[in-house]
Parts: sequence; C-alpha cells; structure tokens
Amino acid sequence: MSGIEEVKDVTCRINGEEVTLAGEAAGSTVAALRARGLYGVRETCGLGVCGTCTVLVDGEPVSTCILPKFALEGRDVVTVEGAAVDGELSELQKQFIESQAFQCSFCTPGFLASAKALLDRTTGELTRDEVEEGLQGHLCRCGSYDAITDAIIAVSRRRGASEPDAGVA
Repeated sequence: MSGIEEVKDVTCRINGEEVTLAGEAAGSTVAALRARGLYGVRETCGLGVCGTCTVLVDGEPVSTCILPKFALEGRDVVTVEGAAVDGELSELQKQFIESQAFQCSFCTPGFLASAKALLDRTTGELTRDEVEEGLQGHLCRCGSYDAITDAIIAVSRRRGASEPDAGVA
C-alpha cells in the first residue's frame, strides 16, 4: 500500500469534539461518520448528486458520499446532530417542523446543512429563487420543496439585517 490507500488516522472536529477516525485514509466519509453513530448522515446515491449525505465542512456544504476521509484532516465538521444549540433544536430545525418541511424526512438533514450554509452567507430575507439556487443538488423524493423553501424564507425573514447569523445555528 502507498499514498492515500494506506491506513491513516485522521483527526478533525465533529460537532465541536476533536476526534480521530481510524482506518483507510481513502475510505468513505459517510461511512466513518455513521460508524460514530451519526445516523443523520445518510447515503442514497453514492455519487454526490442527491444531497442526502450533506454535512458542513468548515461551514460549507459537502457531499460526504464522495469525500474521502483523509480530506477531513484538521477540518471542522457539523452534522444535523451538531446543529442543536445547548440541547435545543436550532431555529432552522424548529421552522422545518413548524412548516412541515418533510414527509419521510430521509433528505432533511442534508437540506438543513445546505440551508444553514445559505443563511450564514447571506443577509436579509431570501427570495424563492435564492433559496432554490442555494439548494441545488438536493433531491426530495416526497416533493417537499415548497415547504422546505418556505421554512428557509421564514427564518431569513426573522433574522436581523445587521446580524446575519442570529438564530440560524
């Protein structure tokens, strides 16, 4: 074995906790996260096109099904399990529930990750077009797109224009 095929420990922060992921460096990130009990990270397509396995890596949405584990070295990873604030659901998570922005909810964690990233990098109330563009690459087999978009717009409407990150964690 040589290069990325070697067994190599990878150290990163997952949901605020420094962890070491053992095993093959080129192994699947989605598998490594699920092995840690983070079952909100789900795999559907295995090709990086459906968005189901999306988590935040250094604040950016990333498809973990195509991300080799070695790419996490020194990075900060946030899954849906880490989105809660002091043990309470985030405003975005609460709004998804209030808006019934799910049916089977299999895709919901990935949508939440990309929605958080979108809200974190924008200010003010978002338009439908902005939300739809920010969620490109996510598929919902149940067709909950309108409710998901409405939930994100509702959170964007409530945030303070001078505090783009307020309450969207």
